Formats: sequence, C-alpha cells, structure tokens
Amino acid sequence: MNIVISDSTALILFAKSNTLHFLSNLFEKIYIPQAVHDELNFKDDIVKYRINEFDKISIKPVSDSLLLSKIAKLNIDKGEIEAITLALELDLLLIIDEKKGRKIALNQGLKIVGILGILIENYKQNFITYEKSHFYFKLLKNNGLRVSDELEEIFYKKLVTIQHTNQIHKKHI
Repeated sequence: MNIVISDSTALILFAKSNTLHFLSNLFEKIYIPQAVHDELNFKDDIVKYRINEFDKISIKPVSDSLLLSKIAKLNIDKGEIEAITLALELDLLLIIDEKKGRKIALNQGLKIVGILGILIENYKQNFITYEKSHFYFKLLKNNGLRVSDELEEIFYKKLVTIQHTNQIHKKHI
C-alpha cells in the first residue's frame, strides 16, 4: 500500500484549490498526526469541509515520545514536529513544503516531496496535461503557494523535460 505522511500546508493548499485528487492519484492513504489534524480543523471553512470529506486521510498518533521531544527542540511548529516524527517512526515519505521543516526532515534522513513535486508527478503519470500543469500551478499560487522565482523556473524546466521525454517516447512506439 502506498502510504504517505503529510504536514498541513500542502493539504490546505490542495483543499483551497479543490485539487485533493492530486494526492489520491499518487497515494492510497495519507496519515496525519493529531497536531496537523488540529491545524486543518482550526477554522470552520472550505478547507475543513474538503479535508473532512476526503477519505484518504487518517489520523495516526505519534507514539515515540523520545523522538518527539528531540524533534520538538528544533524550533518548528507543532504540526511539522509531529509530521516529521511520525514519518521517522513509520519510515514513510513526508509531504512538507516549509523551507525550515524540509531542511530538518532531510537532515533526519527522511524522503520528502512538496506541492510542486506532487504536481510534477501527476503530469509525469499522465493524470494532467502539460497545459493543465501550468494552470494548476497558477491556481495553487493564487491560493497561497509561495514559490521563489528560482523554484518556479526549476518547476517549469522539469515540465519541459518530461514533455520532451514523452514526445521522444511516442516517436519510438
């Protein structure tokens, strides 16, 4: 079973953009710790509604309190602390977008992916077209995705590389 752990940011942005299906295209189950669940349900808004309607998400409690206290000393928010700890406990891929949290997760030896990686993988696996990849990127940005110019350029270059590879592959079939 393809299971992943998620922090709240990606879930919030996918819910705001009504694109949670990008996650279900790639993952059978998404575990979130209690702190992430609390962040997602903090406000009574469309995010809360869409998250609660999305059947791929399950709350999974953190059980390693020693590891949790070690990660808690790293000065990140509670949701990130619990998500990183849970990913370490279960040895699973972590969806995380905040720069500091990503760096800590990588330093802990975790494999991570962010919103852009999920969007790219949806294109790569033909769930969306090249044009739709651009559209959804802009939609996510309009809903609060913060991306540096450099990262945006890398994103578009990866799309072009995949498009080029797909065109070459089609010519050889």
